[in-house]
Amino acid sequence: MTPNPSSGSVSFDRAAGFYDGTRTHSPEVEARVNDLLGAELAGRGRCLEIGVGTGRIALPLHRSGIPLAGVDISPKMVDRLVEKAGGRPPFPLSLADATALPFRDATFGGAIAAHVFHLIPPWRQGVAELARVVRPGGVVVVDLTGSGGELFHGLRERFAAAAGLERMHVGVANPEEMDACFAALGASRRDLPTLEEPGQVSLERLIASFERADYSYTWRMDDQTRLRAAREVRAWARATYGSLDKLRPTSSTIAWRAYDLPGAGSGEQ
Repeated sequence: MTPNPSSGSVSFDRAAGFYDGTRTHSPEVEARVNDLLGAELAGRGRCLEIGVGTGRIALPLHRSGIPLAGVDISPKMVDRLVEKAGGRPPFPLSLADATALPFRDATFGGAIAAHVFHLIPPWRQGVAELARVVRPGGVVVVDLTGSGGELFHGLRERFAAAAGLERMHVGVANPEEMDACFAALGASRRDLPTLEEPGQVSLERLIASFERADYSYTWRMDDQTRLRAAREVRAWARATYGSLDKLRPTSSTIAWRAYDLPGAGSGEQ
């Protein structure tokens, strides 16, 4: 199945070569995320990850024994997943849009969506598709974009404003909208334990990542606009903070939500 071009979902083909280097966490935090998700999905049969990408979430879960399937609209991201898995698909993979999943109703015992719904303009349709393909009584675990720490988000917002970007993301804007959408489908929300990851970063490293177009919101800017925004933000940051090269403490919060779908227990597949 080919992705649905009318959805406007953002493909990460251009990011396949550098995605893992810009989105990974420490081994300790990644292990804790894997344990957290594994506890939610174990015993539910095969589970689906939409926006499976390079397998950042799915490959560790697969190795820990969770039966999985994955979909993504980016062939290059999926190729990278297969490469990381040793050259063969480690579990069923499909090129598909989250707004039109190529599965029958009630196929899966659970689903995962990590940093996906902000990339889908008709994101409510994507939520409805997950509720369709996950069995009654199943669970959908969601991590909306938001990690990175206050320093990252403050600079990112200033960069977007300097570039004249009125809306950061094309999809869901805040967690409350997501909660309301799942609630309308009869699902109840649970907040999973949050994880904190301390670190250090320089202002120059952050600004350079925006300038290089490492993040999807920058792809809506032309090169001239992006470079101009970087110059403006560098000047502001230097005047506000001083040295751009100094390492500064930061802390990133990883917060997953679990949405329990109404119905009987999910059972095994």
